[in-house]
Amino acid sequence: MTTSGEAEGVGATVVDRCRRAVREHGVWLTALLSVVVFLGLAAYADVGDVTNALATLRWRTFATVIGLTTVGYGFRFAKWHYYLRRLEVDVPLEASAITFFSGLMMVVTPGKAGEVWKAWFLRDKRGVPASETTSVVGAERVTDLVALSAMAALGLLVYSRSSLPIVIVLGAIGVGIGLLQWRRACLAILGRLESLPVVGEHATELERFYESAYRLFQIRPLVVATLLSLAAWGLEGLALWLVLEGFGVEATVVIGLFVFGLGSVVGAVSMLPGGLAAAEASMVGVLVTFGYPEAVAAAATVVIRVGTLWYAAALGTTVFLAYKATR
Repeated sequence: MTTSGEAEGVGATVVDRCRRAVREHGVWLTALLSVVVFLGLAAYADVGDVTNALATLRWRTFATVIGLTTVGYGFRFAKWHYYLRRLEVDVPLEASAITFFSGLMMVVTPGKAGEVWKAWFLRDKRGVPASETTSVVGAERVTDLVALSAMAALGLLVYSRSSLPIVIVLGAIGVGIGLLQWRRACLAILGRLESLPVVGEHATELERFYESAYRLFQIRPLVVATLLSLAAWGLEGLALWLVLEGFGVEATVVIGLFVFGLGSVVGAVSMLPGGLAAAEASMVGVLVTFGYPEAVAAAATVVIRVGTLWYAAALGTTVFLAYKATR
């Protein structure tokens, strides 16, 4: 029979192995998958045509994409720090920024789940219980999904396309938040879990996680965080519009917001590392249905993914290595 100490030891070993696997192999495997996806896009639209399209894009346009994405990360950091303040987690602004921006190197994990690393980082460096700040990472992802779904819904309404998938996603999120706010029922469930083997041993951590999540998903923080997410992701949708304009084709801001939002939602729901393949395929597919040449659709998708997803991973890795170098 397994004792509680042995169970905790096994659990810790599993967590450590997962952290080590993500740190040592996750980014490189996703990078390899990205190369495969980008080559697939080039083959789909004809390598020569895609290469020629990319050659016409000015570096100034790509620099603008990086600039807009960076400002967007500023809004997302504001949301992260706001959440910490909401939970009364006393972390200096500098330490909070290092934690957030270092965490960007985990955006290439499935559903960005690897960003829970930020909770581990604060636990190891600041002594903040991970069960308390893990809810912040979850709340970030939920409000991001709400904002991206809203961007996709805007395009669906403007262009009279079927909005059923987005309605389902938003409906599922709404039901989840509603259940989370049903405090009496949630506490009753947590109380029952205390009597279960293994799970009961972590009852305190589960209750701390729930209390944090309950506070983060109340109306005021939910609205504030969602608005910050809309600003951040809206800038990346704006960047896609500028990329399309940079290829010399006519586009609108709504198309940029719609295509980026829908592609990102599809990528997130797919739970693939960084949403790879799913996000790219949906972006290219929608652009083609709007009448854009396949080469332009593929090239624009490659540029925007490099300027958002892989820029985030590079920025996060750089910040983390710089932090480690000073310690």
